[in-house]
Amino acid sequence: MNQIVYAQLSALAAVAVLCALIGGSGGFWSALAGGLSYLLPSAVAVLLLKIFRLYPQWAGKIFLLGEGLKVMLALVLMLIVFTIWHETLQFLPFIAGLFVVSHLVFLALLRVGNYGR
Repeated sequence: MNQIVYAQLSALAAVAVLCALIGGSGGFWSALAGGLSYLLPSAVAVLLLKIFRLYPQWAGKIFLLGEGLKVMLALVLMLIVFTIWHETLQFLPFIAGLFVVSHLVFLALLRVGNYGR
């Protein structure tokens, strides 16, 4: 689980630097805000799974709780970012940071091409 969070952090850093090259400092901060609005809830979900790993009988319930909590925290963080920073937020870098962090698991780690064989 830690590897996923580290991979997300690395991908976010790369996208933030790329957005800084294209959109300046506003692009960097927008991409960083988008990525962190999903990365922080993911880290909370991983922490929750680590805390309860000694109780395997609760594994399924804790996983569902962690995923639900991750979605709700991500929505709350995005709303906070939009509320505070709506005048200067660059939307495309924000979405790029959010997309890379949230879909990294699907794009790189799950190897979808091997399913069904």
